[in-house]
Order: sequence, then structure tokens, then C-alpha cells
Amino acid sequence: MLIVVVAATFVLISLAPGDTAQVLAGQSGADPEYLQEIRERLELDRPLPYQVKSYLAGVARGDLGFSVVRGQPVSDAILARLGPSVLLAGAAMALAAVLGVLFGVFAAARRGGLADAAISILSLVGYSVPVFWLGQLLIALFAVRLHWLPAGGMRSVREASGTIDVARHLVLPAGSLAMLLLALVVRVTRAAMIDALEQDYATVARAKGLPERRILFKHALRNALRPVVTVLTGYLGLVLTGAVLVETVFVWPGLGRLLYDSVLARDTPMLTGILIFSASLVVLANLVADVLYRLLDPRAGFR
Repeated sequence: MLIVVVAATFVLISLAPGDTAQVLAGQSGADPEYLQEIRERLELDRPLPYQVKSYLAGVARGDLGFSVVRGQPVSDAILARLGPSVLLAGAAMALAAVLGVLFGVFAAARRGGLADAAISILSLVGYSVPVFWLGQLLIALFAVRLHWLPAGGMRSVREASGTIDVARHLVLPAGSLAMLLLALVVRVTRAAMIDALEQDYATVARAKGLPERRILFKHALRNALRPVVTVLTGYLGLVLTGAVLVETVFVWPGLGRLLYDSVLARDTPMLTGILIFSASLVVLANLVADVLYRLLDPRAGFR
């Protein structure tokens, strides 16, 4: 899989006009001779199969390459941005998981009622709203008009940055990023809970006179969480490295913003390194999902 990701990245970037050498030459105002010298030094004049082979050899040694645009190893740049991305993704996924499950269970318990219809409509709206538009709307309301929260960044410049300061900067981007995932979790939880409540064990529990709340949270919810785990783990890699719009709108210094800047700079080693990291996260997410499946249902073996 990683080999395919690397090869596809090199091919796609090579098909686009320009290269890293042109970016560097443009920044320094170099002439065509110096541009060719840069290409030779970076081996950009070599055939594409050679470049792919050379990069794969470095990856096999644990070397993701060197970003000449940023002047630092790719792995160092990724690690420097990993902390903010994990913080943003963790907050967004926690918010989406908790609220999504609660609203989904409530909608399933009130199936066919006004509350169920309202939650279903709101989740559909939340799924449809563009995240960049939502981010700008939140900034206009809570930062510009009400002055409750900062408009962007991760820390304040004019004051000592602490946990509370970072948390205040985190609220708006985490809320924006969580909206899409929240809507998905609500709809998946509702459907899974309705299916679980129609199973024989739920009917038997009602026949025994167990309270509906106990049936919901002790019996049905445990079985309904498996598809929720699938949704959350499936979006792990996307949330960590794919939050480009959110990190751009809120100027959040994460991997998504690094990916966006690397695309503009035609920084091939950085782009490839981030995509390899993202693909590795997908594999890790699948392993985490298997473990969680086992915890939710001990009868299920590891796949």
C-alpha cells in the first residue's frame, strides 16, 4: 500500500507544471543556469522511476527525505506539527463521539417523534454544511461580534500562553471539524440502536420488566457501538492529516496546514512523507478498531 502511495504521489506531482527547483529559483531570483544546477543537485533531472526507487530506498531506512523548501528533514517537520494535529483531532473526535452517541440514542428512543425528526434534520444539515463556511461563521459570531473566543492560531501573542489559552483557541476549530463527524455518528448510532432494539434480547428484556433506560444503555448500546467505532477509526487518518480547510481558516499549525503549504511550494518530499504518515495512520486505525471490537464483544475474534 505504501509503495503505491509513494509511486502515485510522484507521478501526480510530476504531471503538474513546475517543480521544487522553480520554487527555490523564484524565491532567490535565479537565472535558468542556476535553475538547472538546482535540478541536478536535487536529482530532479533524473527519470521518474529512478526518483521513486531512490525515495523508497530512503523510506526503507526510515528516512522520509529532506525538504529543501523548509531546510529541515521531513520527519522533523511532521513531528513538529503532530502535536497540534493530535490535539485538534482528539478534541473533535471526542466531541463528535460523545454528543453523537447521546443524540443518536435519544433519537432512537424517540423514534418517529418530534425529537427524532429534529435530530435527524439537524444531523443532515450538519453533514451538508461546508466546513470552511461554518468556520468563518463561527469566527464572525464568537470572535468578531461577541469577542468570546480568539479568531485563529493556537496561542496568544500578547500574553503568556497556558492551558486555558490553548483551550480557548481550540474551541472554534474543534467545533468546526467535529460537525461532519458528529452528524455521521448521530445517524449511524440512531440506525444501529433501532436495529438493536428490535432484536430478540431486547424483546426478552422488556418481557422481564426491565426499565427501558437499562435496555437502552446496558444491552442495546453496547451492540450498537461497533458501527460507531468503524466510523470513528475510519476517519482517524482523515481528521489528523486531512483537516486542511479547518486549519487554514483558523491558522492552526497542524499537519493539514503543512500539507497545504507543501502543495503550494511543490515540496515533493514533504508531500510524500505526509501521505505515507497518513496511510500508516489508516493501518493503525484498523488495528485499533479490531481491539475495540474485541472489547465490545468478546465473542468476536481479531480479524
